Amino acid sequence: KGTAGARYYNFKETRDFKSGGIFSNDDNQVGSKTKSDGATPRFILSYDVADRITINAQAAQGFRLGGVNDPLNLGLCTPADRAVFGGYQNYKDETLWNYEGGIKGRAGKLRFSASGFYNDISDLQVTLDAGSCSSRVVFNVPKAHSTGFEGEVTATPFPGFDIGLSTTVLEARFDSTVRDGTGAVLGGIAKGNRLPTTPEFTIAANVNYTWTMGSGAKPFVNASVQHVGDRFTQPSDQLPGAGNFASGLVFGGATGTEVTRLNLKLPAYQLVNLSAGLEFPGGLDVNVYVTNLLDQDPLLSFDRERGGRARLGFNVGQPRVVGITFRKHF
Repeated sequence: KGTAGARYYNFKETRDFKSGGIFSNDDNQVGSKTKSDGATPRFILSYDVADRITINAQAAQGFRLGGVNDPLNLGLCTPADRAVFGGYQNYKDETLWNYEGGIKGRAGKLRFSASGFYNDISDLQVTLDAGSCSSRVVFNVPKAHSTGFEGEVTATPFPGFDIGLSTTVLEARFDSTVRDGTGAVLGGIAKGNRLPTTPEFTIAANVNYTWTMGSGAKPFVNASVQHVGDRFTQPSDQLPGAGNFASGLVFGGATGTEVTRLNLKLPAYQLVNLSAGLEFPGGLDVNVYVTNLLDQDPLLSFDRERGGRARLGFNVGQPRVVGITFRKHF
């Protein structure tokens, strides 16, 4: 089987930006425009090599609209940060080509799928903190890529009992280096560095069992385990010394030269979720659940204010939650 198609897009956006306050520039930017049009094609080939086994290949183009950055908070910027980040007002569309090949099928009570993929990315949009300016700026990186493998297996050993396992192995890196006006590498955007927020390995397993009682009620139990590998919040977090912060401000007995040292590689984490309940014949469902059973504190991202001169904080996942839900179907 062969499939070919395309999606046409035509974006037009007009934005007014106004700001006020003691740290703002009293900006009044009226009529900033963003527009883009084009088409993204997609091609798919599949072949049934056996009754329940299919191999497939596809190539597809993706698109993300560009835009206009907010003005910097110039009153907070150091002269050096103003010079480095002040020229990045607009950012371009991001595009990519995804090439993928895979297999899916069934064998008895087993269902499986697997695929390998390569994403060739142009003008990747990356968000960085603009140094001490208390602003964030979107940049374009000319070239980047991600390549990896995805696999999933599910089985039903006997009626009502399902087991599933899925995993992703990913390598995502910059293929270009972005430099500022002085020639220095900007924000860790260097060829070979990892893309932000992308774990190199994830795996998840789940078990579900449902059966029927003599009254017609259907009890069920579910359990799931998820592992997410380490990540970086921003490209610069993987540079030597990235986790060393000094405010440079004299306040409350502090000299401003004290250094706070943090490890900015977000560690891998595991989550375990459980639930159990009953589906009654009259359309009433009762479900008791526990999320994050082991009460882990996964570090999801790291936030720094004014390039680390002010607030430092990790965004932490939700703690253990125990609850019960009732649902009535009419």
